[in-house]
This record gives sequence, C-alpha cells and structure tokens, in this order.
Amino acid sequence: MNRRNFLGLATAVATSTQISPALGQVCSVQSGTVRDRLWVFCNPINADYDIVGRRSVISPVESALYLGIPNLMMVNQYPKPNIQPTEDGFYQAWRSPFDLYAYPSKKLLKRVVWSIVGAGGKTNPSERREIMEMARQTPNIVGITMDDFFRKGGASLTPDQLRDIQHELKQPEKKLDLYVTLYTNQLNDPIVEYLNQIDVVTLWTWETGDLANLETNLKKLEQIAPKTRKILGCYTTAYDPRHNPKWMALPVPTMQKQCETGLRWLKDGRIDGIMIYGNFLDFGWEVIDWTRDWVQRVSEIAL
Repeated sequence: MNRRNFLGLATAVATSTQISPALGQVCSVQSGTVRDRLWVFCNPINADYDIVGRRSVISPVESALYLGIPNLMMVNQYPKPNIQPTEDGFYQAWRSPFDLYAYPSKKLLKRVVWSIVGAGGKTNPSERREIMEMARQTPNIVGITMDDFFRKGGASLTPDQLRDIQHELKQPEKKLDLYVTLYTNQLNDPIVEYLNQIDVVTLWTWETGDLANLETNLKKLEQIAPKTRKILGCYTTAYDPRHNPKWMALPVPTMQKQCETGLRWLKDGRIDGIMIYGNFLDFGWEVIDWTRDWVQRVSEIAL
C-alpha cells in the first residue's frame, strides 16, 4: 500500500468511526472521553528494523491516524555508528530543522510531545535548544520527553539540569510539561530525586513476563512519585531476552490485559492516559488489528 492510499484509508477510517475528517484535527476528540487520554509512541520510520527484522514504512502521524488516536509522542532514534545499514534496514534520525517533521501533525492531531532525550538516552545541547524553541512556537506541542533517561550508574541529565529545563518550560507565555520514560525494572533504582522534577511519567514493561506484576508496579510508582501524573505504556511486542533477542508479536490476550487494566486505572483516576507503541503498525499483526478495534470500542466512553 502506498502512502496516498494509506492516507485515503485513514480518512475513510476517520469517517467510519466518527472522527471528523474536516479541516482541523482529523482525530478530533471530545474532552472527557477515553480517546482524549490515548497516546501513540513513535520513533523515526523503520527505526526498529534491527530488533524485528522487517521493514516498516508507516510514519508517526499515519500510525496515529490508523489507530484513531489524537495524541502523539515523537522520540528520536539514532542509528548505531558501528552498523552498516542494509537497504531494508536503513533509517534516518530526525535532523534539524525539526519543524519539518512536526508540520504534518499541526492540523491533524490534538497534542504532541517531542523528545529532548532520544532512544538510548542520547541527548545534545543544540538539539535540546531547538526542540524546546519549536515546542514554544507550535500550538499543539504540549511538552517534551526524555526517553531511556535512566541507566545503570545514573541518568542522561543531572537533577540540576532538569531544574533548569523546568524553569524554561514553565514560562508564563506557554507552560510545557516534562515527560520521562520509566521501565518497571527501574522502579527500585535511586530515581526519586529525578522524578521530583518530572510532570508526567510513562511507565513501560520491558520484559513481557513482568506484565503479571502490573498492579504491583503501579503501586510502587504511586509510592515514589505520588504527585506525578502517570501514563501506562503498552507494547504490541513480546520480548524475552533470555530466549529470544528479537521482538515478536504480543499475544492478543496479553495485550488485552494491558489495555483493560489501563482502562480501569484511567476510570479510577490512578493514571492520566494510555500510550500504545506505534512503530511498525503496517506489519499486519493480529495484536495491532485487535488494538485498533479496542480503541474504537472504548474511545467514546466518558471519564
């Protein structure tokens, strides 16, 4: 399917699911509904080739439109310098000027959050400055995020740097939120000083087996960051590093458990949103089709 046909399908999907295809947001959304609290997480096109072994051509905005989700988290990812990409595996990190990548979302999506710390915890001052300036100038960018921020032995930025960033984000002309990625296997690490500087934590379960501990892990996060807003991150992939280093499609019942648990927490006010991993939605996996159908079923539920 080429891009023009895909966008035509997305518009048809929008119409059939009562998402307005008129000028303005294609994924228009009523405040106070589940749809308003749903997010998609995306990296550059085809960035996960090395861990799934298949080429993907779907862009972040196309992923959001396909799922019918109005909010998007854009996280840059940088090719490993020691790997020569094959034709199928080639991808490019987003490069300055970054507003070229932001442009498609300006009229189509309600909220966008953009990374100043990208995949692998990588960051540099010039990219941070440009992203933060773009966020101030772009109406639907509501925050910036730090992906893979916590690592063994520390973090990508110091607490003092976070305080400086927060000062910049909370200027009176436009206040922006600071987001961070947190994995459940990091909940026992010394991270409280950092979390005290964060507005929103996105909580992800890296190893699929740990999904059995969703409730326990949310309680841990509530204890160490009681005032921080929380978003449940939901992978569509299964990962077990001890037996299979590649990502595979997550079984539908496991995805259903993630989503329905997140919906219950959302209704109870324990979390602020649910975020779906939006890379490679063009693989035709059953779990991706199920997730899209689930979004359509629950989106108009009032909160």
